[in-house]
Amino acid sequence: MFAIYKRELKSYFTSVIACLFIAVTTLISGIFFVYYNLNNGLSEMYSVYQCLFILVFTVPILTMKVIADDRKQKTDQLILTSPVSVGKIVIGKFLALMTIFIIPILVMCLYPLILSSFGTIAFKTAYTNIFGLFLYGMAFVAIGIFISSITESQVISAILSIIVLLLGYMMSSLTGMISSEGNILTVILGCFDLYTPVQNFLSGVINLSDVVYYISLTVLFLFFTCQSIQKRRWNVSKKTIGTGVFSTAFIAIAVAVTVFVNLIASQITSNVSAASLDMTATSLYSITSDTKSMLKNLDTDINVYVMAAKSSADDNINKTLDRFTAASDHIHVEYKDTTQYPSFYMDYTDTAPTANSLIVVNEANGKSKVIDYYDIYEMDMSSYYYTGQASYTGYDCEGQLDSAISYVQSDETYTIYQIEGHDEAVLDSTNFGTMENLSETIEKYNGTIESVKLPSLDEISTEDCAAILILGPEKDYSEDDAKKVIDYLNNGGKAIIALENMVSAGVDKPNFNSILEAFNINVQDGVVAENDASHYSAQYGPWFAFEDGIAGFASGISSYVFTPYTAGLSQSDEDNTEITYTALASTSESSVLKTNVENATTYEKEDGDVDGPFDAVISVSKTLGSEDDSEDSADDTESAEDAEEESGEETKTADILVFGSVYALSDNMDNIVSQSNTQIVNNALKEYIDTDVETISVPAKSLSTEQLTVTESGSRIFGTLISIVAPVIVLIAGIAVWAGRRKR
Repeated sequence: MFAIYKRELKSYFTSVIACLFIAVTTLISGIFFVYYNLNNGLSEMYSVYQCLFILVFTVPILTMKVIADDRKQKTDQLILTSPVSVGKIVIGKFLALMTIFIIPILVMCLYPLILSSFGTIAFKTAYTNIFGLFLYGMAFVAIGIFISSITESQVISAILSIIVLLLGYMMSSLTGMISSEGNILTVILGCFDLYTPVQNFLSGVINLSDVVYYISLTVLFLFFTCQSIQKRRWNVSKKTIGTGVFSTAFIAIAVAVTVFVNLIASQITSNVSAASLDMTATSLYSITSDTKSMLKNLDTDINVYVMAAKSSADDNINKTLDRFTAASDHIHVEYKDTTQYPSFYMDYTDTAPTANSLIVVNEANGKSKVIDYYDIYEMDMSSYYYTGQASYTGYDCEGQLDSAISYVQSDETYTIYQIEGHDEAVLDSTNFGTMENLSETIEKYNGTIESVKLPSLDEISTEDCAAILILGPEKDYSEDDAKKVIDYLNNGGKAIIALENMVSAGVDKPNFNSILEAFNINVQDGVVAENDASHYSAQYGPWFAFEDGIAGFASGISSYVFTPYTAGLSQSDEDNTEITYTALASTSESSVLKTNVENATTYEKEDGDVDGPFDAVISVSKTLGSEDDSEDSADDTESAEDAEEESGEETKTADILVFGSVYALSDNMDNIVSQSNTQIVNNALKEYIDTDVETISVPAKSLSTEQLTVTESGSRIFGTLISIVAPVIVLIAGIAVWAGRRKR
């Protein structure tokens, strides 16, 4: 076998074909690399995407002579009469071609390394893309070898290979034209769909079924090649009829085994989460442990109707739904082609949903919820004015499905009051943008946000209000308004409070601050300047502080906590055992509280300033006791668990989450840290909101790719080397070897 491998490899490099294949493939992939990655600063492997189609034409040129030329030159007789088995002959030739094929693949492996010098690259995703291209090309090579074995003409071999590979590349489109719903014919034709499996690799997912598909297809066509050559070893006579029958039967068995192996691999991939590896930077196609836990505890059958034919449904949504069905036997997915079922939606909503929308239904109680396609994807409409097309920035299928599943099971609704009337910064669109991330986080808990003004309320009832939002008041509260909030909290209320400390810096807010003081929180006058360069944004400056999530609701968040223009928070009385004070994120020891911001001349400490560190995000829990507890039980220092056991009722607590800066919750700032700030709110709501069914809120996953900053010199140097110098050198070397051989 090794002798066949060396002979074939030498033959290819002395006939220019190998060098021509390497040069052309490297040249074309290099052009796309330069255009998309170096010139436009994109971090995705577009060169890999484009090579999928190019290989339809280049691989047949590589494989056309591998066996056909031997037959034409009659040199195959020497091989066929040698003691080497047919299998070893075919494997030797295959490995020689794969050695040639892998050279441009290895060149592509340099692309992520080059790009990493200009920005952040998702290496796992990039190399998953390249691995998919390798498997895809491996199957192409095996198919090309087989076609070369059935003809003596290299031209016919190349043309037939191009036709077959092109059909495999376009098969998903062809089957979709035959039937959008699928039938026996499309299932059979779909077995030769060479393009769809590689799409998963390009998306950053390694599925066991896709790997098995390409490997089994490669083995099958190499087996076909062995059978084709084996037939030529026998003379045509009556004595060999039995061998022909055996060969045909054996081919049928091999096809059946291949189909069976792929069916098993497909079932394993569908039912075992470990059989599918999500290699995307944001775990785009995985579901979180919280979702898995919720689905594990699900005991009600939930139907999810996809408003599209399965063949044309959104691929990302399909992958997410596969994860849900694998995690729970109670989740059932059904596709409804809107052309065949135009009025299906009317049983659940009056308005026709967008194509690819989802309808989640609990058949047991008849409750349903529509998830519109445009709620699954977050879009940046600003790009529409420049390109005529909005760009997708986030993917929220998991979060929307979690919310809908909880909603259709629940018999309860709840309301969160957003307190207004004090020039809240959240209503000022000029300061850091909107707070849609925060609103979406809350809405995923299937609650409603109701805007209220405290003077219009006699009191805030914990029965009517599950929690309150106080988002950046620029003016002080009245004593009466502050008392209503304190009374609500002391009755077991929950609050998410964010301070405004930029526009209203220096404005006295004694009544508002009294709310926080009642719960052992001290707000120090001033604005924190972070002087540790590793803890503030170089783009914005020391007012924009980054902190690590250190405890509680900030544990395990995906990125830093980002608090622009934060106040300095601290614990008023460390000996107060009634209140549990937890610092979730704190500034560095180099930080300084600037007490006179308007007249400050430096970010460093000046007269009157206070040295750090300071707490930027905190949570507070105050034990209140149960409704039946006596008054003196409030002074008892027993643990909450002991108090609950003695009273026989659940111990009530007042819970507050405080951000030193309301701008931490603005979309513009929150997105910089991958929505870590609103993840903290999400984690708090899990504890604050008491629902009759398990409810979770999963943030949207970013679809935005890292934009690279490629220098002009870097683009010119690497672009020239990759797309011009390397291919030309390979081609010249091949021509030189060929020309030297011709002169002998």
